[in-house]
Formats: sequence, structure tokens, C-alpha cells
Amino acid sequence: MQQTKRHHYVPKTYLNSFCDKEGKLLVYRKDGPSEPLKVTPDNTQFRRYYYSQPIQDGGQDNNTLEALFSAVESYWPATVNALKHRSDVNSRIESIIQFICLQRVRVPACRDMVEAIEAQFVKDTLITMLANGQLPPLPPELADLPNKLKISIDPHRSIHRMVDMLRAMGNLIDKLGFVVIHNKTKRPFLTSDNPVLWFDPTLPFLEQKPYTINPQGPILLFFPVSPDMGLLGTSGDLERFQCFGFEHQENSDEEWVEIMNAQICRFAYEAVIASASGQEYIIECFKDVSPVHEASSLRTKTGNLTIHKLAFDKRVQKQKWNPNNK
Repeated sequence: MQQTKRHHYVPKTYLNSFCDKEGKLLVYRKDGPSEPLKVTPDNTQFRRYYYSQPIQDGGQDNNTLEALFSAVESYWPATVNALKHRSDVNSRIESIIQFICLQRVRVPACRDMVEAIEAQFVKDTLITMLANGQLPPLPPELADLPNKLKISIDPHRSIHRMVDMLRAMGNLIDKLGFVVIHNKTKRPFLTSDNPVLWFDPTLPFLEQKPYTINPQGPILLFFPVSPDMGLLGTSGDLERFQCFGFEHQENSDEEWVEIMNAQICRFAYEAVIASASGQEYIIECFKDVSPVHEASSLRTKTGNLTIHKLAFDKRVQKQKWNPNNK
């Protein structure tokens, strides 16, 4: 069997909708947004063996997850075409939701968050064991060693956690009604390596937190489909969506598109993706902002109490996993 090496975490079938007439995209890396890459979908948004899994004989399975993702992706081009022509897509609701949910949990922004939480758990365990006398005490000059340790996590753990993340997303999706937004302005929608975003729309822009909502309060989810189309999910549209399914709305408000592009840029993890130049100023504004994990620890008598949350802040390079140092 031919082994798949390039594992695209943003599918080529999705990126095709953002290509220019030459079949290429502009990829603005947050580490160097002033020098965008002009590339084809095949040559961006992938990592080698990103979804590979170890197998019992000591090798690795490079194809199973990629094949599963490809099955979900196979419906997307026809779906985009149907949305564009305002055809009835209510028979496709399940496949559309599957695509959105999978696109949230498979990307580095989500997997790195899971691994950061796991790393913090390891650190908390060490601190607790030291506090309980289960390990030899550290010398005074190394008292803060647990907080300075760089801990790497086996990436397969974040692959397994995708199932839990998908279940959690299912609970979120059940609270939302969706409409198709047709962008009639001259400002195209951007997208990114982390294109599924949601937040609490009642909070001012600077007070919003990524993927952080009041479970009983309003929710806004946005997923750019193409430069001139997006899927908007809100808790306020749930009842109508349950009755009529996907409905279509036109948007001629360029300011609203700019606001959504600002959200797309700050939810982007490593890269913003554009169909054309012209919005570099807004991409530059959020070059040092990504959705990242933050942990706040409180020292207790028996160890640490850690509160995990997500925030918009500068992305930190995670510690690389070395399978030979277990």
C-alpha cells in the first residue's frame, strides 16, 4: 500500500475555494507576515505523518486517519457548489456539520492545546509529589525547577483526544442555528490554518476569549467557506434552523466583513490565508496573537490547583517529542 506522507490538516478540497485564477493561495505566516507565500493547496497546510499511529509490530499506520478524513472531505466541493447556487442543502446538514467539527479538532491549534494541558498535568503531578514528600526534596537553588521544566507530550495523545473534542463540539453545535452568508462587498473573507471560530458576541472585542462562552448565553460561530461565502452559527437562530434548515442571507456591510476577518486573523494559529492581497494591514495587526493555552496555578497544602483557559496571546513553540527519550 502506498504510504501517505503529507497529512493536510487543512484539506486541499477546502483551500481550493480560496485559490486565485492561477490556482494559488497567499499564505501569510504569523512569524513573517510581510513575506507571503504564493502556493498551491497541495503545498501548504500539511505536516509529514501528522496523523500517523504506532502499530503493534513496531511500525506505524500512515493511512487510516487520512483515509477517514478524506471520506468526510469528499462531499465538500459539491456542498460548496450547492451553497454558492443557493440550492437546498438540508440533506447535507450532517456532512456539513461533520466537516466543520473535524476541521476544528484536527488542526495544530487544537492538538497543541491538548498537549499543553497534558504537559501541565505532568508538571502539577511532580509538584504535588514533591509537596507530599513522595520525592526527595529539591535543593534550595532548584526549588523552582518544576515550573521551569520543558515537558514534551507524545503527539498520539492529542490524536486520541480528538474523539472527546468532537463530542464537546457536538454539544455546542446543538445550541446553534446556521445561515449561509453571501458576501456582496469588495472585501473577501480570509481564512486560516484554524478556520473554525466561536466566542461570546456580547463581550467587547478586546474582552472576548477564544472558544470561551457562557453556556447559557449567546454564541457566535463563524466558518469561512470561500472569499464570498461563510457559515454563521448563532444561538439566536436555533429555532428557525430547526424548522427550515440552512437559509441564505446577503451581506453588503463591508465593516462587518472586516470585523469577521479580524476574528479570523486572531483565531489563526500559524498562518492567515487569502485569495488576494489587499488586507495585509489587518493580518499584521494580529501577527503576535493566536488562541493559546494558559494555566493559572494556585499552591495548596497538598500540591497545586490549576485552572486551564484559552487566551489570545503570542504562540509559544511547543517542546518537540522525542520517542527515544521516554
